[in-house]
Amino acid sequence: MRNAVRVPPGSGDSALRVGPSRLLALATIGALLVMVVFFWIGDGRPVASSGGLPDPGSGTAWGLPLSRVVADLAGILTVGLLLLGAVLVPAPDGELRGARLRWTRVARWSALAWSLSVMAEVVLTLSDVLAQPVPSVLDGALLWSFLSDIDLGRSLLMQAILALVVAMCAYAVRSTTGAGLVGLLALSALIPPTLSGHSGASADHSVAVSSLMVHVLSLSLWCGGITALVLLGMVDRRALPVAVPRFSALALWCAVAVAISGVVNASVRLASPAELVTTWYGRLVLIKVALIVVLSGFGLWHRRRVLPSLVSDASRRLFVRVAAVEVMVMAATVGVAVALSRTPPPVVADVPLDSLSPSRVLVGFELPAAPDVAGMLWGEARLDGFWMAVCLLLTALYLSGLRVMRRSGDRWPGSRTACWFLAVGLLFVATNSGAATYAHVLFSAHMVQHMALSMIVPVFLVLGAPITLALRTLPRRRGERGPREWLTEFIHSRFVRVISHPIVAAVIFVTGFYGLYFTGLFPWLMAGHWGHVAMGVHFVLAGSLFFWSLIGIDPGPQRPPYFVRMVILLMVIPIHSFFSLALMMSSQALAGNFYAALQRPYGVDLVADQHLGGAIGWALGEVPVVIVMIAMFVQWVRADAREAKRLDRKQDRATATGQGVDELGDYNAYLASLAKPRRSTK
Repeated sequence: MRNAVRVPPGSGDSALRVGPSRLLALATIGALLVMVVFFWIGDGRPVASSGGLPDPGSGTAWGLPLSRVVADLAGILTVGLLLLGAVLVPAPDGELRGARLRWTRVARWSALAWSLSVMAEVVLTLSDVLAQPVPSVLDGALLWSFLSDIDLGRSLLMQAILALVVAMCAYAVRSTTGAGLVGLLALSALIPPTLSGHSGASADHSVAVSSLMVHVLSLSLWCGGITALVLLGMVDRRALPVAVPRFSALALWCAVAVAISGVVNASVRLASPAELVTTWYGRLVLIKVALIVVLSGFGLWHRRRVLPSLVSDASRRLFVRVAAVEVMVMAATVGVAVALSRTPPPVVADVPLDSLSPSRVLVGFELPAAPDVAGMLWGEARLDGFWMAVCLLLTALYLSGLRVMRRSGDRWPGSRTACWFLAVGLLFVATNSGAATYAHVLFSAHMVQHMALSMIVPVFLVLGAPITLALRTLPRRRGERGPREWLTEFIHSRFVRVISHPIVAAVIFVTGFYGLYFTGLFPWLMAGHWGHVAMGVHFVLAGSLFFWSLIGIDPGPQRPPYFVRMVILLMVIPIHSFFSLALMMSSQALAGNFYAALQRPYGVDLVADQHLGGAIGWALGEVPVVIVMIAMFVQWVRADAREAKRLDRKQDRATATGQGVDELGDYNAYLASLAKPRRSTK
């Protein structure tokens, strides 16, 4: 670390020159000590096996959580350093130079430590699962079987590989854009372990996993960002007046996300509020909540006291010292989190597999009752954590943009706001209502959800003009590249220009139907919750791309004339109708083995249910087409009116100044010349 970052002359105190290394060492030691204390006094402490049962030994019992602490801290530091280079520190022309580049390059070492720690965790986890000492599991075939056949092994392998890729890419990063892309890769490396463990085995799998995923990502951004700022301030405090306010806005979002996701995840794991004080799992949750409240207090103090006065070096120095204490609290939070992950929760879904119903095994919940109107709306509703988080994020981002618009005094059409929130509301209903529950077990209900996500929700999302709102509210960075500049470059990139062409977008939109349902992809995706989520994501994105190419308000590549767009829409309609007709005429059920294995007492005729799904697709497919045609016609008329006004202004300027082409005067002169009698040549 000392060799990686040099202290510019006069930019820091001599007492702080070795601060970064000492701070990281103290934070790591503090996190380990906190984990050991709560691991020992809680329910997660190792207990020697009795009666001759297999025992992995104390080395595995203590080494596994210790390696997890190191891996978590290294991952958080990696995310923070890449965030520093991508967004927080000013970088002229988007190029990382000097200390900014060196700090981003340090991320390769933290990412390498992250990968190595996860690799050690793989061996220790296998030792723990098999209850065998580490030397007994150091077998190539055994390790490969664990990494390839077991979900926990696959998630750890994926994280180790992604962290290693981040380490290699961080070495080559030289721009803010590159740091941002590698940072996104680092964030994705945090996700695999959230898909297993306590939340993955929870009775409400979707909510538990999704809330944990949001919790880990937001906490890592929060802790990593403040750690990176402290490391930067210990070396060179001149960038803090710009970097700290930028991070403050992100930290507020992260703090809210951490609080909400933590409450949701704890509610899934605890049967009643009383278990917060009667069980060690609940006590650790309360301790973690207290630490997060302390962190939020630090953030509030920074926003009120430090941010307004960062122009002075004394305030910057105070920020570094207080934030260093905040880093220690964050490290303690990580230690408590690891101890919490090793503590058995009160609500345990440890049920013998042979006692579970077929639907519980296949889709994760018991079959709902026979469908009726009430059940399709709210009676059988089950919250989907992923889509609930998406809806909350879309709502919060749009409201934030509207808030900025109102503060700046700009006007934003109410029709766009209404369309956006109508789309978000329909998205929530389509993914969290009773219809979404039945979509897992009935093909006809699946088609209702499919049509809503692919042909109704995207229309109103596009009419909400989110890109325009973002471009008008995101801060401009002169001479730099930030979120607004990245968004502008992306929507005008060659990639977007190609895929957003109406013909290409139409091909992507239509082939999604045939490629999904008439291949082996559909039964494979239906067999898992995340496969179902992947289908929904594809429906929303493909539909949004297609309708954006036709009726999009947002800026983007030049679109063809309205007449061409109308022709493309009229060409897509019969192709979609033929897809629905093929479903109605098919004599073989799609994903028949999956639906038959559910053993549902209703809808036993799979082919008839599929025919009903085709009829639903046929009927619902006409509704968005009518909406799109009306929207396109209105936009066409408005475009012609704007063009007519432009020509009128051009004509008025030519008439008043005598400059330019006076098309109307020339035309009137031409008509007058035609009206004059021609002279006889005789």
